[in-house]
Amino acid sequence: MTEITQKNWKHKALSMLLTQLTAYVLLIAATAIPTRSMFPAIPLIIAALVLGEFVLFWPFRGSTLDRAVTIAFGVASLIFVAVPFPSNDIPPEQMSKNGDAYPWYSWAVAAGLLLVVLVIFSFGRQMARKERSHLIRALSHAVTSGVAAIAVAGWCFLPALGSMLLKGDTESTITIIALVILALALAVASTLWVRDADPDPTIRHPWIGTGLLPVMLMGVTIASATLILARLGA
Repeated sequence: MTEITQKNWKHKALSMLLTQLTAYVLLIAATAIPTRSMFPAIPLIIAALVLGEFVLFWPFRGSTLDRAVTIAFGVASLIFVAVPFPSNDIPPEQMSKNGDAYPWYSWAVAAGLLLVVLVIFSFGRQMARKERSHLIRALSHAVTSGVAAIAVAGWCFLPALGSMLLKGDTESTITIIALVILALALAVASTLWVRDADPDPTIRHPWIGTGLLPVMLMGVTIASATLILARLGA
């Protein structure tokens, strides 16, 4: 291990969890800011900042290219929050009154495509290396960071999810409980990640990136919950 050692991992874990909690608070608080349209401008900005902080405090081994690729996939995912992705056979429950797909459905289709491209690109890039040392680690880090970067955009649909949860029905209660349990499970897992971390020694405070990783991954559950509740409420 480098900066994070077995001796001081508990201290880093506490700081990491505080970072994680702060990110959650900011993303949730952004939903309280009123907006006149379905475009989630404030959550989009916060999600972009989380992506930037993650790349700045990179928790993995890797090159500048790895971080650039992560940014590229993250930005593409954020763009599709605002730009409708062309899709056919839109389910009626995922269609707005004007006949367009809801933004969370459109984004989900785009995110699925981005994930496929990410896996193919990451695998192809590793195969193109002349020196393939630490191949599995490099591939897993590339895919993990890319998935997190794509997933963070899902937080942009929290305002829509929040309005659905206000109904207070059984589905809403189950959704809230499931989201809380998953967030707690990821928090516990992140304490193990920071304990076993082996980050790039040139990166300062990589535990911040580790703390943001579960928050980013939770974005896909926010979008998924929005999709499911929109379907159940149709």
